[in-house]
Amino acid sequence: MIMDKNNSLGIIGKDSQEYLNLAVDEAKLKITRGLSTALSQVLAYLVIIFTLSLVVGLLSLALLQWINGLLGAPWGTLIVAAVFVLALVVLWANRQKMFRDLFVQLFIDVFYDNDDE
Repeated sequence: MIMDKNNSLGIIGKDSQEYLNLAVDEAKLKITRGLSTALSQVLAYLVIIFTLSLVVGLLSLALLQWINGLLGAPWGTLIVAAVFVLALVVLWANRQKMFRDLFVQLFIDVFYDNDDE
């Protein structure tokens, strides 16, 4: 009878250890999936921002040359610079809403997803 209790406790201890190892492995997999998803989305945003800035830069150069050709003087440079300063002021005023809230929501969606697996 005593031998049977020791054997049962040994089996329970081994099963508990196996369960704990599986729970740790599951947590590691969830963290890895969350980090890889977050990193891929951040990198995608960076690629989009880089491409968009390149396009905006080329379009602003074309606009600058066109305005300078119309006016016959280099006033187009000041006009395009003023447009960029105005855009910078608008972005600065809305920075929290546009950027911080976007990334907070991104990380919440990634790390606290409620899908059934």
